[in-house]
Amino acid sequence: MYWIKNTFILILLFILAFFVYKFNNKNFFHSSVHRNQVHNTVYKYENDIVHTKNFIFVKTDNFKILIDKLNGNIISTHLLKYKETIGSSNTLHLLKSKKDFIYVANSGLLGLEKNKFYYDNEYNKKNFFKLLDNEDKLCVPMKWTSKNGLSYIKTFIFQRGKYFFKVKYDIFNNTGKKINVSMFGNLKQSIKKEKDVNYSNLGMRTFRGVAYSNAEHKYKKVNFDSIDQKRYISNLSDNKWIAMVQPYFVSAWIPDRSIKSKLFSDKVSSRDISVGYVTENLSINKNENKTLCSTLWIGPKIKKKMLEISDSLYFTIDYGFLWFLSQPLFELLNYLNKFFQNWGISIIAITCIIKLIMYPISKIQYVQMAKVKSIQKEISLIKRQYKDNKSMLSNKIVDLYKKNNINPIGSFLPIIVQMPMFLSLYYVIIESVELRHAPFILWIQDLSDKDPFFILPILMGITTFLLQNDSEDDYNLDKIHKIVIQTMPVFFTIFFLWFPSGLVLYYIISNILTIIQQKIIFNKFNV
Repeated sequence: MYWIKNTFILILLFILAFFVYKFNNKNFFHSSVHRNQVHNTVYKYENDIVHTKNFIFVKTDNFKILIDKLNGNIISTHLLKYKETIGSSNTLHLLKSKKDFIYVANSGLLGLEKNKFYYDNEYNKKNFFKLLDNEDKLCVPMKWTSKNGLSYIKTFIFQRGKYFFKVKYDIFNNTGKKINVSMFGNLKQSIKKEKDVNYSNLGMRTFRGVAYSNAEHKYKKVNFDSIDQKRYISNLSDNKWIAMVQPYFVSAWIPDRSIKSKLFSDKVSSRDISVGYVTENLSINKNENKTLCSTLWIGPKIKKKMLEISDSLYFTIDYGFLWFLSQPLFELLNYLNKFFQNWGISIIAITCIIKLIMYPISKIQYVQMAKVKSIQKEISLIKRQYKDNKSMLSNKIVDLYKKNNINPIGSFLPIIVQMPMFLSLYYVIIESVELRHAPFILWIQDLSDKDPFFILPILMGITTFLLQNDSEDDYNLDKIHKIVIQTMPVFFTIFFLWFPSGLVLYYIISNILTIIQQKIIFNKFNV
């Protein structure tokens, strides 16, 4: 019985199968095609320089935002509480408009094109807005007026501590006749990712694309390369939100639920994708005023904060097919971190808890291993006696197992149970923004990234070697199987070099606890 060799092969196959699943799991939109004239602005500036006279600058406790004066579109957003990279002085630049990459948030009104609106310079004199220390709300108004008496004020309403803000339209119909308008919001992004941004982990891609929620789907996602011509994702209904998603961060339009709206997707060019919503047509009688409103989220995937505006936006924290394990795992990890104030120590603590909970199952494996080790002399004797009769050899070994109440399958049960936990923690680390740039000790300053000096993978290889170093003598393995056993720790060390250091830390502690648990069981059987 070569349980160690088979165990490592099983782990490898499980991980490889997981990688294949990740690469081939794609979602597609299914909907009928329609056209709608939604304005999408393309910004082209020499050397990526923005001229201040054309824009409004907004600064809050969470944002630094740039708004185009001509149409009120957001063309740049910095998240002030997040850095681009470890040790960088630059804040995270999420929305941006560059020569080689665009990611902007547009919004506006449809049905007013014939009125020839112009920007009201007298009303919009202020170019800089800042949320002061003694303020909890900041309003940024912009006014457009037409010559026939129709006007509207577009106001951005920011709140302290929030990663969402309102976009409100106050429409004044002084034209003397009834008009019909609809409101839209869309997100536009380049299909090709930005050169300096890496969306891969463990050599595989993490999700970057579109997600939405409506009456039919509580959470649906689609890759950029699945979007082609303009199409509506849903009919006029109770649409909750539509978003552009990437690791740790998301931008999403949340339409006003009191007004019916359609969600749409569009490949506006060979370079860019646009997604968003369009409300139903709304009538405004002569001399009547009407207010339309929607919400825009631009920020990190933090469940608690997302629940303030939507009951499903937090699904963009995409824990994959093991979400039912990853979600409670993160909640427990987050709870532990409140005490330890160190995510690395919290991972060590949660590893101990998992091993403690799973000990009854693990004990089955260790007992089976101990029993097998205790009958090695008898197995060696059978092998010598029946070395020329393979069929009889197998039957005699099976009879010996039955006599000693040994079930070989029992050795694999803990592995089958533990692998989902391992992958669940992987999802937690690559999707929970709380662990992004989270330091542990000394050289480990980002548990979501690989160990820069590969010390943890080497320690993992050492613990793996210690876990199975006595197998050669105890199981009388032949030369080929000895080579397999001896090279497995080296292979796993290389394989783990690019894993997030938090995941490698979990594996090291798990190995150490396994060694201790094995020693306790083996001592009871005197093996």
